[in-house]
Amino acid sequence: MHKYLHLYKKDYFISELNTVTVERREHQEPFPLHDHDFDELVIVSSGNGVHVWNDYIYPITSGDILYINHDDIHGFESVNNLKLYNILYIREILFLSSIIEPYLPKTNAKHTERVWRIHPSFLKQLSPLIEQLSIESKKNNLASVHLSEALFLQFIILLDRIKQQPNDIAPTATHQLDILFTVLHNSIASPFNFEIFCKDYNIASRSLSRLFKHQTGMTINGYLHKLRLCKAMSLLRNTSFAISIISAECGYEDSNYFSAVFKKETEQTPSQYRAQFRNIKVQ
Repeated sequence: MHKYLHLYKKDYFISELNTVTVERREHQEPFPLHDHDFDELVIVSSGNGVHVWNDYIYPITSGDILYINHDDIHGFESVNNLKLYNILYIREILFLSSIIEPYLPKTNAKHTERVWRIHPSFLKQLSPLIEQLSIESKKNNLASVHLSEALFLQFIILLDRIKQQPNDIAPTATHQLDILFTVLHNSIASPFNFEIFCKDYNIASRSLSRLFKHQTGMTINGYLHKLRLCKAMSLLRNTSFAISIISAECGYEDSNYFSAVFKKETEQTPSQYRAQFRNIKVQ
């Protein structure tokens, strides 16, 4: 049986009085699958990586917002200059619970309802709040605890407004990126031609390529490659499909080539990767 690391609030909160704290990860390294006895709001400020979340595996990039429940199992793989802000909070004992709760996803919300992406420009607006919250959360007097929760409330309200209201920061470019992300996520099993995409949507390919690289830290083909890798990891963990079937589902016509690419990225063959989660010994 696969075992997970468990993180304890006593190792992150300076006292039992504190309900919110900030953990900054300037250079997030790969982190094994784990759960914790606190909830967590993750803000990806730069770089990219692969996030494993309750067997849902997908690329994360700058601007991604994740609400992680205390009983979720998640971890980070294939990181590349990944920088995170982690806001940890103990939901059940928040002093301002009745005010904060409406701005948090419901505890039984699906993971798709607990993740979204904002334009990285908004991070400049949000970062001063994170800095203030980080300072106050390192004090254990009651006034600072209350102020920490008030800053957290302000932060999640701003996030909610950003999510609900139209994005007025370079709306045309942002809309183009949203279309591209959607098409890429729908192109895992089929070929994708960027030039044809730009022609179909009447988009300047060079400027969109630069914008994509600036936001994600990856090329468009690199991001699609990461999407396919994540899909393969999910299928290997959660199904008994043959490797050839998984290869085709992830856009690779040649299963041998797929296996070579998978091993290069993960340092394991697809069968070895699957064995970790099936308790199968691979020769």
